[in-house]
Amino acid sequence: MKNRAYLRAFLPIPAFAVVASVLIVVGTLILRNWNTDADILLAGNGLLFAITSFSYFLQLRSIRTPNPHAFVRAIYGSLIVKMVICMVAALLYGYLAKAVNKNAIFGCFMLYVVYTFLEVRILLKFLKKSPKNA
Repeated sequence: MKNRAYLRAFLPIPAFAVVASVLIVVGTLILRNWNTDADILLAGNGLLFAITSFSYFLQLRSIRTPNPHAFVRAIYGSLIVKMVICMVAALLYGYLAKAVNKNAIFGCFMLYVVYTFLEVRILLKFLKKSPKNA
């Protein structure tokens, strides 16, 4: 029963991923006028969704542990790991691309902020409902 609640609470994250992908695909012409590469935004959206999904399910385990500091460590660890993976992806993109699209990198940063906000907000709701942390 509890696992179903965790999965139901996770739904805003894939919903945002789908909406963002659709908006990027539909708005390709607008993005092109703003000198933004839609392919980089789509790749960044997919990478951020995968990283956020993985860290969400890892952090659910920290909510279940009796140590109250485990959740805070999991949140900070997740933020650092996501940031490092995103920096490596950006550096790899910068190394492999002939011309770096700064607008697309900035757009991916905005997506990072939204994904992190959604993840932490959902997990904090579970933490508030948890009886051991009351």
